[in-house]
Amino acid sequence: MTLSIRRATAADVETLNAIVQGSAAYRGDYAAMLDGYEITEGQIARDEIHLVEEAGETLGFYSLMLGATPELDLLFVADVAQGRGLGRILVDHMRALAARQGIGAVKIISHPPAADFYRRQGAIDVGFAYPMGGVTWVRPIFSLPVSPPSD
Repeated sequence: MTLSIRRATAADVETLNAIVQGSAAYRGDYAAMLDGYEITEGQIARDEIHLVEEAGETLGFYSLMLGATPELDLLFVADVAQGRGLGRILVDHMRALAARQGIGAVKIISHPPAADFYRRQGAIDVGFAYPMGGVTWVRPIFSLPVSPPSD
């Protein structure tokens, strides 16, 4: 099957929220982080949210917040699609998009179990986000260098 990546639309809200809420990475101790969290139509209109599909099925997505400090807000791959390299494909797409926007680096406040994934993508440790609200654990902060697009 062929993968495709496209920008999310308001019609994708339910599907994206199902991927977020169904993520095994946020069960147990990490469940509080997503308690009551929902992607909104406003978020889709405001941020660069792109999803990867195969045969019309959404397998994952990312959300890049633009602004003074561009930040990868969300990156999720559906549990059934884990281990296929989709996270890397989404990061590569996000980097190319950021490069076209003239962005040199993207900030990432990582879910602790995802930290090594971001390091493998070239992210550099720059600090920590300390517990606040429903998040009772320290999260690593990364800077992901953006390379110019190769096309």
